[in-house]
Amino acid sequence: MGSKANNAVVTKAKAMFGNFLKPEDYDHMVKIKSIPELVQYLQRHPHYEDVLKDVQPNTIHRGHLESLIRKNRVEQIIRLVKMVFTRDREFYMLDVTQQENQVILLVIRMFINDEVSEIRGNIPFFYNIPTQIDFKKLVSVKNFDDLMKALEGTAYEKVLKPYYVKDIDQIRYIDIEHALENYYYQLVYKTIKKYYSGNVQKALIRLANLKVDLSNITKIYRLKKFYQADPITIRNVLVSDYSNISSKRLDELAMMENPDDLIQLIDRKHHFSVADESDYTYIEYYTGKLRYELAKKLLYFSTEVPVIYEAFIIISEFEMENLTNIIEGIRYQIDEAEMKQMLIY
Repeated sequence: MGSKANNAVVTKAKAMFGNFLKPEDYDHMVKIKSIPELVQYLQRHPHYEDVLKDVQPNTIHRGHLESLIRKNRVEQIIRLVKMVFTRDREFYMLDVTQQENQVILLVIRMFINDEVSEIRGNIPFFYNIPTQIDFKKLVSVKNFDDLMKALEGTAYEKVLKPYYVKDIDQIRYIDIEHALENYYYQLVYKTIKKYYSGNVQKALIRLANLKVDLSNITKIYRLKKFYQADPITIRNVLVSDYSNISSKRLDELAMMENPDDLIQLIDRKHHFSVADESDYTYIEYYTGKLRYELAKKLLYFSTEVPVIYEAFIIISEFEMENLTNIIEGIRYQIDEAEMKQMLIY
């Protein structure tokens, strides 16, 4: 890629980041008590005014609002991808694979929970880039049979086939999530090593490794803390092939008696701590904050387009998750202090 193209992507990514929600926006939004009020606030924000301009605040369903927020993020990513005309374009499409995974898992959760009537409002029709999935087919999915038919001929058919069951009560959701996660990371590492070398490869692998490690730690913590899962169950859902943590160490962590000790592990390993641990509620805050801070540093200081792009992807994902958490917080009337602990910025 030429230097002019490099500069264009870097400039565009940083300009879009400049329009992201600021701390003062979050300070205001955690005080909001209704979806219409939240919509009205976002409609006045330069980052969301276009995607929400035709929305009626008093009638929009929260699921539709979340879908539009996802749409806004995807459209930003598309704008960056369209500026890339190099042989490594495959790398820039990896986020699409992750989005596909999330949609498949969403559909599975909905038919497990008998919420198929809400699928239409949550399926992203806005994807105007090539994907493996025909999203229109997912709208009519009512069970695992329908899902397998909708995914026929895609790589996902092969990934899900070992977990197909007729009985909805026998669906192994965690195992499916793990299989999709492995599929995604196989593509990530294969693509990075195919197209990059030197410092660019190291930076991208560092970001990927951190994501894997922190995801594993989060799974161990939550399965122990909230489900009292046994070490074998925990070990079976960890991504070990792409982790900086050795297989032996993962075994040890899965057998750890006190899940809260994992917080100290994060502090020691990554030299990161939260100012006041008494404020801690969610392990996702610790793990997310680490990824967010590294991504923000790379976005500011890196000059390599793939690295800046990946940093942008991570930061935009956190903004989307923050808004999703705020929407859920409004739905369940979570108090301001607790809601703040769910946000990473």
